[in-house]
Formats: sequence, C-alpha cells, structure tokens
Amino acid sequence: MRLDIRLVVFDVDGTLTKHSSVWWRLHEHFGTTREGKLFYDQFFAGEITYDEWADLDASLWKGKTLSEVMKVVHSTQLALGAEEVIRILKDHDLKTAILSGGLDIMADDIGQRVGIDFVLTNNLHHKDGILTGEVKNRVAWGAKSEVIPQVCDHFNIPLEETAFVGDGRNDMSVFEVVGLSIAVNPEDREVADAADVVIRNDDLRAILPYVIPGYLL
Repeated sequence: MRLDIRLVVFDVDGTLTKHSSVWWRLHEHFGTTREGKLFYDQFFAGEITYDEWADLDASLWKGKTLSEVMKVVHSTQLALGAEEVIRILKDHDLKTAILSGGLDIMADDIGQRVGIDFVLTNNLHHKDGILTGEVKNRVAWGAKSEVIPQVCDHFNIPLEETAFVGDGRNDMSVFEVVGLSIAVNPEDREVADAADVVIRNDDLRAILPYVIPGYLL
C-alpha cells in the first residue's frame, strides 16, 4: 500500500499543455524541421549522445531573437483544467513541480501561469535578446528518473510520497521510481503499461481522485 502523496510532479508538453515538444515547435517556427528530423534519427539510432543532439538542435537557432521564441511560448494552450488542478492540489497542502526534457522558456512560463512551485528543465541560452545557439542540458531524454531526486530533495519529500504525471515514452523511467505514476492520454500502449494509473480524458482534473484521498470530482 503506497504512502499518501505529498508532491505531484508534471511533464509539460502534452500534459500541462495541449501541444507537442517545444523543441519540435521551434523547429517548425524557424523552418529547421529537416535538420531537426535528421538529428532526431541520429540520436535514436545511437549515432549521437543526447548532449550532442541538444547542442545540434540549439545551434540551428543561433542568432534568432528571443522575442520570436516567445511567440511560440505565448501561443501555447494549457491543458483543460490545468490551473484548477494546481490550485486544488495546493489547497490540500500538496507541493507541485515540473520536470521536463523541454526548455526553460516554455516550462517557466507554464509554471508561472498555473502556479507551480518548482521547475527543473533544460536552459536555452540567450544574451541581449538573441539566442546564442547553446543549451545547458539538465534533463536528458528518457532520463527523468536520474534527476527527479533533485526535485524531491528541494521539498524534502521522498520518492515514495511523490506522484509523476506524464504522457510520453520519455516519462517511463520516472514512472518506475515514484510512489504513483499517472499516464494521461499516453502516446502508446507501452507508456500506458508502464503507469500505475491510465487516464484517457482531456480534462486534467481527472487525476485528482488518485492523488487526494477521498476527493470527488
């Protein structure tokens, strides 16, 4: 029997938002999808490391303006119920966090919109409003299990009292180490099978009965 949940950690893209990877959305915005697809294929073929993949992606946007990036960020739609979920969790004295393999320009913005307590993600570098073509990699693809202890340590809450909410294959490693894993509209069967709870509902409030004992929608 699991312990009561005290911390709920969220993925961003496709979980707190209605959109796909911010990396890919920036490729679409800047017209770099061909190169982006090439680097994607090279990573999953084992030809380059995650750090190399991220650096190559970011290098494509060197010299682009931060204001252009923020157009993509500000056009991002929240998942239905996202703001209310965070408010209700806080009303029940639960802590909230984001752990994302995306980029800080997106994760920080979403976190501020919904009222998240703590964000851990990758940092897209910029100077004087211009992208430098560099990124600080903190959350590698498929390696969230390696860094979620940093999130738990921030709150002094153990993994056993932590829930993770995600939707993708890159969330599967963290599903294995937390006290409760919730897949919301999982991208495939393998993701669903890896989670303790599977929710097929566009309204994020559907997670609440699983993390707050006795909560009724």
